[in-house]
Amino acid sequence: MKMLDNFSQLIFNIYEAFTVALFIRQEDWLRCLSSVTFAKSFDTNRSVPVEGTLPGWVIKHNEPLIIPNFDKDENTLGYYGAEEGIKSFMAYPMEGRGVIVIDSKKKWVFTDKEKKILGNFASIIQQEMERERIYREMEEKVEELITERRILTRFHELNALKISVQEILKEASDLSGADFCFIGMEKGDRLFIHDVYGIPENELKMRECSRLNSIASLVMEGGRELLLPYNSGYLREKPLFFPGEPITAKQFFGFPLITEEMVVGTLGFVSLSEQQLKETPIGLLRDIATFLSLYYTYHWMKDHIDKLKDFEPVTGSIQFATFLNSVEKAFKKEETFSVLSVKLSNIHMYNRKWGYEFTNNVIKKFFQIIRYCVGENALITRKSGGHFYILLKGSSEQEAKNLLKILNYTIQKSIFHGEDHSEQVVIESHMAFFPDDGISNIWDLLDRAGGKSHYI
Repeated sequence: MKMLDNFSQLIFNIYEAFTVALFIRQEDWLRCLSSVTFAKSFDTNRSVPVEGTLPGWVIKHNEPLIIPNFDKDENTLGYYGAEEGIKSFMAYPMEGRGVIVIDSKKKWVFTDKEKKILGNFASIIQQEMERERIYREMEEKVEELITERRILTRFHELNALKISVQEILKEASDLSGADFCFIGMEKGDRLFIHDVYGIPENELKMRECSRLNSIASLVMEGGRELLLPYNSGYLREKPLFFPGEPITAKQFFGFPLITEEMVVGTLGFVSLSEQQLKETPIGLLRDIATFLSLYYTYHWMKDHIDKLKDFEPVTGSIQFATFLNSVEKAFKKEETFSVLSVKLSNIHMYNRKWGYEFTNNVIKKFFQIIRYCVGENALITRKSGGHFYILLKGSSEQEAKNLLKILNYTIQKSIFHGEDHSEQVVIESHMAFFPDDGISNIWDLLDRAGGKSHYI
């Protein structure tokens, strides 16, 4: 700090000192912030112990100290690497946080008057250090806000498909000081490595993490962040991902990806070298995990909704438009296929008598019977009410007719079987076969699949 160096030089000149130094306390050690000296053995990088040194005594007791005729071992000063012939010593505390030391090669140069003047300097320096601290915190806060804004911009670009998740991981990795970072996603209660930045992807991507024996899975299982210190014993006891992995983790920060109180994955930052992860941006890393949770949830919901568009909500059969598209493709390719039509024609009566929920259950059961009879390879759609169309590819006309008879029989035995509902089940069923029927378009084909009423 230039201002502190100016104060040190001023004090040095006023007292005609041999050494002036300003130390700040860091736990059990004193670190030099500023100094002016003639001594060749003075090292600004030397840490001075609090215990057993005169500067440490001043801080511990929070009292000034004058030794006008210094006759002690110079090792008690703690800041020289060799004998310098010091004859006088004075030090003044700064509220237990730091200390100003002055020494001289002359005896009797420090008195109570000099101590009082040094006290005024100590007060001014404390105020300057406090202003510096506030200014530094403001700078850090501004930098944090700038970083947050940059990250928000990156997520906006991600949602607009202008960048990839890799760009987000690069930002987060630079922010944390990590050698690499990763995203693990949950699939069937298991964690798979979804994205990696900082090391070759082929070493880890899409690998499954050991569920009960890996650090990454612990974050997902516990649903809370895990911040392991450098050289953590936990990292020596457990693998980061799986036994025999090609990396040796030295430090790990892990954040869960959560949506609707459900953990869907893990965001992890890893140090592999002597470089430790930065603790200051932990809040920002937590925010990035939240943003990623929202991003993946949005895309999961989007994909889920897109898939639902192809299926009818009551039964899960494919939508009629999707069905027509499949029929049209088969028609244009002149494939051999049949379209069956099966309809519960008195379905509206069920709705009036027993209600909407009962009718939906009948329709669901009707669909399940059809699916059971025609198999998984057939396409089934619900046109309306209890009316279903079935697309059978590759079967002969006779095979389609036999299947229709099986459907009628199975429905007769299953609908309302064993239930207290005596109303007659009315089924309309028919089929159309292509290409033998001489049909010119798919609408003719669907018209043919109209059928007669069968009273069962």
